[in-house]
Amino acid sequence: MRAWEMLAARYKGNKAVWAYDLLNEPCEGVVAEGVMNWHQLATEAARRIRGIDAERAIIVEPAPWGSPEALDWFEPLEGIANVVYSVHMYLPHSFTHQGVHRESAPIFYPGEIDGKFWDKAQLLKALEPVIRFQNDHCTHIYIGEFSVIRWAPGDSARNYLKDCIEIFEEHGWDWAYHAFREWDGWSVEHTGPKNATQRADSPTDRLLLLMEYFRR
Repeated sequence: MRAWEMLAARYKGNKAVWAYDLLNEPCEGVVAEGVMNWHQLATEAARRIRGIDAERAIIVEPAPWGSPEALDWFEPLEGIANVVYSVHMYLPHSFTHQGVHRESAPIFYPGEIDGKFWDKAQLLKALEPVIRFQNDHCTHIYIGEFSVIRWAPGDSARNYLKDCIEIFEEHGWDWAYHAFREWDGWSVEHTGPKNATQRADSPTDRLLLLMEYFRR
């Protein structure tokens, strides 16, 4: 709590700071007696921030991992103004993370993934908890992360990103691509197989897609 009070005091009035994101991908198991669960902790942290800074937005993600389906059992923070609710979109995980933790056969999108056909309609279905939460509580939604590994086969990565962005835009959600110059696996400046660690000589189809939307 003191850390958030210190941050709020430090950045209050700083126009370069748009919001305070309480915790990236919170995850909780069994909560010991007498200890706050994540919702209680987020609410108290938000109240402490609001006691210092009444203007900056406060971003909160549901547990576990800020997943879309977690919003089905997450309640808005009571009595806190200007809260933005955020989830991360990596579904289906076996497609977006193919080859990250272990080698796997190429997985295409759209296509059958884990016994289910994934296309834009299926992505929309996976995001229905976010839509319900937005409609039920009239909240501001932010997709704090979404991505697909750059070596997804063919034009699968661009297809996936395009369908995701179209859904986000259709529902008025803010979004941020993960990530810029963090690791070449997520980089839209890289292309080719895993061992191609140099940036591409020309803009990739994924970079051109993002730039098209950024220009708007």
